[in-house]
Amino acid sequence: MKLVIGNYTYSSWSMRPWLLMRHVGVDFETVRIPLFADDTEAMLEKWCPAKQVPVLHDGPLVLWDSLAICEYIADKWSDAGLWSEAAADRARARAMCAEMHAGFRHVRRKMPMNCRRTVSGFTPDLDTRIEINRLVQLFEDALQTSGGPWLFGSFGVVDAMFAPIASRLTTYGVRVPDDSTRWIQSVLAHPAVIEWYQLSRDESEVIEPAEIADA
Repeated sequence: MKLVIGNYTYSSWSMRPWLLMRHVGVDFETVRIPLFADDTEAMLEKWCPAKQVPVLHDGPLVLWDSLAICEYIADKWSDAGLWSEAAADRARARAMCAEMHAGFRHVRRKMPMNCRRTVSGFTPDLDTRIEINRLVQLFEDALQTSGGPWLFGSFGVVDAMFAPIASRLTTYGVRVPDDSTRWIQSVLAHPAVIEWYQLSRDESEVIEPAEIADA
C-alpha cells in the first residue's frame, strides 16, 4: 500500500486517511508531494489521477478522495471498530463526515491548517464564526451522547475526518466548550497526531498563503 500525501504542515486532507491508517496499524508507504514546488505537477501527474492529494494505491486499486480512502480502510479492517456498531450512530457519524467533506469553506479559507504555527489575536469574521459554531454544535451533540473521549466513544473515521479541525482551532486559539476542548486534547495527544506534528516540524517548505500573520 502507498498513500500519497501533501505537506504534513498544511495538507489537512492528507492528514485524515494517514491518521486513520496509522491508528489501525496499516503497513503502508508514505509518498510525500510538496505542494506548490517546482516538481509538484510532475509528481501529481505520476501518482494522482485527479491531480490532488491524498491518493491511496493498493495493488491495482487507486482511490483519490480522503473520505473514500477512510471508508475503504474501515471496510478492509472491519474489526478495528472505525464505525459505531449501532446503526443510528453510524448514520450520524457518516452525516458528520459528509458535512465535513463538503462544507465549512470559510473555516478552510480563513483558518488554513498550519501545524507549525500558533496565531495570536485571531478574530474570525461572521461567516467563519457561524461555521465554528456549527462545528462546536456537532462536537457537543456527539460527545454528550457518547460520553467521550471520542465523538462516538471509540476512535473512528469521524474523529480522523475532524482531526484537522482540532488542529486549526488550536492554531488560531479558538475557545470552545469543555467537552469539545477535551476531545481536541485527545486528538492532539493521539500518538499518530504527535507523529504527524513531528514530521511537520521536520519540513522546510513554506506555503505563504497558509502563514496567517498575528493580529
